[in-house]
Amino acid sequence: MIAGLTAMKKEDHSAARTAFDKVVVEEPANSKALYYRAVTKLSQGDNAGALHDLDQILALDPSDVHGLLRRAEVNRALGENNVAKNDLYRVVGLSPNKPSTEHALFELGQIALQENNLPAALSHYDRLVNIAPDNAMAWCDRGVALSIVRDDDRAIADLEKALAMDPALDKAYAALATVYFRQDRKQEGCYALQQARDLGYFSVHEMPLHNCAW
Repeated sequence: MIAGLTAMKKEDHSAARTAFDKVVVEEPANSKALYYRAVTKLSQGDNAGALHDLDQILALDPSDVHGLLRRAEVNRALGENNVAKNDLYRVVGLSPNKPSTEHALFELGQIALQENNLPAALSHYDRLVNIAPDNAMAWCDRGVALSIVRDDDRAIADLEKALAMDPALDKAYAALATVYFRQDRKQEGCYALQQARDLGYFSVHEMPLHNCAW
């Protein structure tokens, strides 16, 4: 185990996997070894192998929230959103108001946005900001969802709150720019857009840069 964890820290995935393989051979029910081997397999792009290990963990303990979260991650990567949602809802039910629930609600919100299910996304984000009021990204993501449904005043309030907590939150600036331009508030939109660009927001080139003179 120590050799595997040391190799993981060095990002030597092959060595880590070899070490965890040895632990699992000797102790097939060692959930920690299975979990870390699954993480290592994910780092190597072996989603199927990771899923096999995570299934074993959850067969041993169906309430293992870390296993559920990681399996949801793998299933999302495989395009199995409905399967992922099942595990995420189980996490929410098992550990209300804990960091694992925050993680699950973030993921559920993202899936809902991806599926264009805006009421579900807002419901997840409402619960998220309720249990994690100091989490800047929670307010940011709800602000983004509100901007999509054109609830602009509430969107601005959430995004500004997120930036008050984390002034380096480029995603919040980009979302603010979208709302400001929609409201014909060009000066504020250009300022927000400039901030997003300076912070390296990856989608900034999709924004209406021609509206601003820099």
